[in-house]
Amino acid sequence: MDNIWDTFWTGGITNFITILEQMTFLFFMKMLDDALKKESSASFLGEKVKDPVFEEGTWCNPKTDKDVPFESLRWSVFKNYDATKMYNTKK
Repeated sequence: MDNIWDTFWTGGITNFITILEQMTFLFFMKMLDDALKKESSASFLGEKVKDPVFEEGTWCNPKTDKDVPFESLRWSVFKNYDATKMYNTKK
């Protein structure tokens, strides 16, 4: 936690509420992607995933009215973005 906090602080984000908001968002995405292990099991078994968390296609961000591919919202993809791209993807 201290390393994450230091990274935000060093990056110029010093508002406590903003840091908590961003950390909450990142942890939520991580938990969500971890919950998707059923997809890999279904894929391995050649079955279709019932009630997938991330559908195929795109999600329309209501704040920006931009389409964001569902695949780019997965933690395994999102965690590799630079900070600016992360911020603009969810913004």
